[in-house]
Amino acid sequence: MDREKVKHWLRGNKIYLVIFLCALVIRSGLFLINFTHNNFDLIKTIHGDDGYYELSQSILHGEGMSGNPLRPPLWPAIIAFTAYLFGYWGVLVLELLLASFIPILGALLSRVLVGDKFSHYVGWLMVFSPYPVLLSFILYSETAFTFFFLISLIFLFKYFQPDQNQSLRTKFIALSALFLGLATLIKPTVQFFPIIIPIITLSIYRREITKPLIKQMALYGCIFLVIMAPWFYRNYSLFGVWGISAQPVFNLYVYLVPTVLSIDNDTNFATELNNFVTKDGFDVNTINLANQAVFKAKALAELKNHKTALIKSVVVTIITFLTHDGLLTLLQYSGVTIVNTVHKPAIFLLLHPIDFILTVYQFAKSPAILIIIMRGIWVFISTLLFFGLYKFIKQQGLSINFLLASLIVAYFALTTSINGLGVNARFRVPVEVLIFSFAIYGFFAIKERILDQKNT
Repeated sequence: MDREKVKHWLRGNKIYLVIFLCALVIRSGLFLINFTHNNFDLIKTIHGDDGYYELSQSILHGEGMSGNPLRPPLWPAIIAFTAYLFGYWGVLVLELLLASFIPILGALLSRVLVGDKFSHYVGWLMVFSPYPVLLSFILYSETAFTFFFLISLIFLFKYFQPDQNQSLRTKFIALSALFLGLATLIKPTVQFFPIIIPIITLSIYRREITKPLIKQMALYGCIFLVIMAPWFYRNYSLFGVWGISAQPVFNLYVYLVPTVLSIDNDTNFATELNNFVTKDGFDVNTINLANQAVFKAKALAELKNHKTALIKSVVVTIITFLTHDGLLTLLQYSGVTIVNTVHKPAIFLLLHPIDFILTVYQFAKSPAILIIIMRGIWVFISTLLFFGLYKFIKQQGLSINFLLASLIVAYFALTTSINGLGVNARFRVPVEVLIFSFAIYGFFAIKERILDQKNT
């Protein structure tokens, strides 16, 4: 590539380069703050409580995944391989780079979804969104998962663009399946997409189903299965069950049931966790693919006796999914001590105005006021999201982009509800780009309406 071509490319993509550099600086800056707080201990700074560091150590020591029943293999393998070559400083650099590319991927996806007019704003929102900044150097799975998942969505939405030839459509759907498979090998949340996406597609195009469409949907599922096959076989060999992870049943048993019981019994999560799960010294880490059916049956039997509380829990977790700010966790990781006096979901405080006012007053006297401000911002963004969805459907109709994007957000919100009171902003990170896209769309719709009224 000659110098003129490089200059031309840089001019055409300058905004993306600026977004990337700003994201990298902000994420590196927060890492340095946390690194200093942890007395310059790298492992302590990047270590998460999901066990990925320990799994990477197990791989480096030749012990493989050590019978792990919850975590898929790709992210631990990437961590271990990078650490083998460059140490855990190399892992840090890799994760920071992936995290800094995510706002660019978000802008590219938003451009396909709602148009170029809004995409840069979405990219900037993703640069400054607090929880993704924190996750950019901690060894959780969200950063790597979001990176591959967004690439998959970009190709998926490109597949549905009009006026594409069949060869290009086949290429896009194949690449979407490839990156979806890689994302699932990091975090199994989207394991049902190869079933859901073809069903939605064939339903929408039911009056114009063609052989190429059927073949492309079949290709989407087949590529995904090929990528997942080695892990399926590993789990079958080890546990006697074809599956990806016992995580859904683990969350159902360990998080959702105690949450529902705490609502019905007017207690707290810790009390019900002990009463239902950990009493008599039961170790939750013994839940795996081989015995998950037993725990699933026990959890569902308990939930049947608490239907109203279950509905309340789902409603609360969906609202939390959309509005949780994540700032408390970010501040705590950075060494800012904030005593959390709220021991139930914040939404419950709205039912008790006096408690709500007292809580706000206590928070206002400390850095916790930032949490209230950020929570208010996310309530505003969520409001804009629904208004943006309304304006989009009003102006552009029930397009495939609208249906898929809204259903994907709904899918993540509903699957997140299995975590009960364990829900926080972390679960929203992979679909923030979709939320931001329609929120920005709604914001500009309001702005244009205000300007129109001023000019009349």
